[in-house]
Amino acid sequence: MEEVERKAREDQMTTVQLQKVLSEVAEAVTGEGIETPTVEEYLTDWLKNVLSRNSKSTYVHYEKSVRSFLEDLGEGRSMKLTSVTPKHVADFISSLRDLGLAPGTVIGHVKALGTAFRRADKLGYILKDPVAAALGELPKHTSSEREVFTHQEVQDLVNAAPDSDWQTMILLGYFAGARLGDCVHMKWENIHPEDGVIVYEQGKTKKKVTVPMHYHVIEHLNRLAESSNVDGYLCPKLAKKGPGGKHGLSEGFKRIARRAGVDLKETEGKGVRKFNRRTFHSLRHSFNSVLANAGVSEELRMKLTGHTTRSSHATYTHHEVDGLKAAVATIPLMTESGD
Repeated sequence: MEEVERKAREDQMTTVQLQKVLSEVAEAVTGEGIETPTVEEYLTDWLKNVLSRNSKSTYVHYEKSVRSFLEDLGEGRSMKLTSVTPKHVADFISSLRDLGLAPGTVIGHVKALGTAFRRADKLGYILKDPVAAALGELPKHTSSEREVFTHQEVQDLVNAAPDSDWQTMILLGYFAGARLGDCVHMKWENIHPEDGVIVYEQGKTKKKVTVPMHYHVIEHLNRLAESSNVDGYLCPKLAKKGPGGKHGLSEGFKRIARRAGVDLKETEGKGVRKFNRRTFHSLRHSFNSVLANAGVSEELRMKLTGHTTRSSHATYTHHEVDGLKAAVATIPLMTESGD
């Protein structure tokens, strides 16, 4: 230990050497050495933990970030986790930028990596978080503004939908402000016709949200109840699809928009790829925008969209639900049923 101290003072002791000495000391005293996983072993184990505790979409995002980092490390993926330095992370950031990825995409990958290494820090696997030390290398994020759909365009989208599943998705996105993942995983148990509300836990924030059902949502769900089993998913055919890929939900929505003649306003993004200013998520923006234009207070809109810092398990009084119902009722009716 004196030799370790001397070398450390002379800057001759690396983290790996220190870890080896401490492991030998621990084995001599307790009979067990200090086990340190490789980068690939740790990140693979972390992904399993993510999959067990988060939504599939979150796992897919993190898995892509981990795969990119391991590919960038090359043979370095087999080195001990304690050997990862801020330079490794900085080099990863540079590689992502060289690929022409948008700043937001680069930041997303590094944030995912940061989540993994913060856990390693808490578990005592590493002495210092290398991602936190490399954050200064991140590009400046400039978000691309999303645009909203008009009321008529939403009606056109509903009319162009190929089946009742997609009609349900679009109606929930616009009249309930639900995200794509929440719409496709919505179940009949989330529908409370006796109270006229939808109650669900948001996949992204884990917040419990109560949204009164608009007339068109009630009308549509009543028709579904007459022709299908009121059990399981509201959109059973789409529930197993992922958001990405050629046959994913996002591409499916684009096809509906093209069929409806609705312009998604494709433009050049911040990276090499093109960017649509209007996507399925724009239905959620439209929901919030329509409420704001109708004079609905920010407080009520935050409750309806789940954008709030209050407890996700807070219950509403009858007065609050009445106020929320009045807010949703400000969204005008469509001229046709949409089915």
